Amino acid sequence: MNKHKNYHMYGLLAIVILILVIIFAILYIGRRNSNYSPSHHSQNSVNSEQAASSVPSPGTDIIKDADNNNHQEVSAYLKEQNTIITDMIENMSVKESGSAELDFLIGMIPHHEAAIEMTKSYLKYGKENEELKKLAREIIDKHIEEAGEMRELVKEIKRLGQTDKEQERAYLDSYNKTLSSHQNISHETEAASDVESAYIEGMIIHHQMATDMAKAILEITWHDEVKDIAEDIIELQKKEISEMETIFNNI
Repeated sequence: MNKHKNYHMYGLLAIVILILVIIFAILYIGRRNSNYSPSHHSQNSVNSEQAASSVPSPGTDIIKDADNNNHQEVSAYLKEQNTIITDMIENMSVKESGSAELDFLIGMIPHHEAAIEMTKSYLKYGKENEELKKLAREIIDKHIEEAGEMRELVKEIKRLGQTDKEQERAYLDSYNKTLSSHQNISHETEAASDVESAYIEGMIIHHQMATDMAKAILEITWHDEVKDIAEDIIELQKKEISEMETIFNNI
């Protein structure tokens, strides 16, 4: 009888243990499912995507670096250009010599020197536009040559000592107006997005200034060598302006 009673107690104990195991199993499975719910998984995915998107790609860094370098080059070129133009205007403020031809040459020499310096600056900061670089080197060579010719002619005119005050006043009236109207070359180029554009825009204005000066002396001079130089300047400046405009349109 006692033995039968013990079996009965063992059976009840086994049933209780089984029930407890089942309860713990249900609780464990429910908790696990809640940890891996769709919403939780979705949030993890969003966080992963946000983390991935916050990391810049190598291509983005390269573009930013290129833009920054280009901006620095343009700024450096424009700063040098401004200094060159400022010095040019100061050096072109000629004093009355008594000769319109002498005034023309003395004013044109620093103008040519500024073209040379602006072009050297462009070659230092500009990119690989071979067509423009070829033209730039030609500009340097031609302006050095013409400046040398003008210096020799200044010596000759000074040696002769011929003066004409009325003729000089007529020339200087036109000259000073031209000088005044071309002092803001830097303002015309400050919005340029690259060195090539800044150089071309500034040089076209610079060349037009030389053309105006040459036309002014041609209207009053009878000096054959001065006329030849003035005509050469007009022809060359117009040719180079046309070439630069073509290059600018293709940039």
